[in-house]
Amino acid sequence: MRIPRLYADNFSHATGEVSLSERNHHYLSRVLRAKPGQMIRLFDGCGRTGEATVKAISKRETTIELLTISDSPDRRLPVTLGLALIKSDRFDWALQKATELGVSAIQPIITQFTDSPPKADRLEKKWSHWQEILVNACEQSENNWLPALREPRQLHELELPKQTIIAHPATDSVKINPDHEALLLVGPEGGFSDAELDVLQKKQVKPMSLGPRILRTETAAIVGLTLLGQQYGQY
Repeated sequence: MRIPRLYADNFSHATGEVSLSERNHHYLSRVLRAKPGQMIRLFDGCGRTGEATVKAISKRETTIELLTISDSPDRRLPVTLGLALIKSDRFDWALQKATELGVSAIQPIITQFTDSPPKADRLEKKWSHWQEILVNACEQSENNWLPALREPRQLHELELPKQTIIAHPATDSVKINPDHEALLLVGPEGGFSDAELDVLQKKQVKPMSLGPRILRTETAAIVGLTLLGQQYGQY
């Protein structure tokens, strides 16, 4: 039987008995129907992992007993994904798959062709939803490091590192320096505007081909990360 693996950010400096979050309590008590003695694994999203057993489950709380705590190296892909905001379900899918691939950070971006960017109150709800997607993806993929989720920014507000790459059709493949981190920019449906491309070109952003076909934004993000991951020697 597979041992349940849960995200918990409150155990890394704890010893002995620990009360789990409401989220994890619900999963263990209502979904898994765990019993005392059940072995579980925890991770805090920053490389620290632990093994524990369920000590007690009440109606409102699950208590565990920590057995071991250890650290795992950061093997995330040294790439920040700059992903244009697109339709919610497709953006969510891209977040999930990018996390499974081990991206180090995700930067939502607002471009000229972004359709109805969310306002502050709506964004707050989306933020919690996006964070939960990242956590679920790490739990599923056994990735011990959560990607950093950054606040949405206008494209022109981004600080572009020297190794910035843009997914762009009808261009050649690009070689990167595997000793440096990279920022991969992926535009919305319809791509970046001519004015945006002109600005990026003046900033010496490198265009990268993803193949002979025009891909949807969420597909382009995953293909681009995979191609970069090969150059970084991770896939």
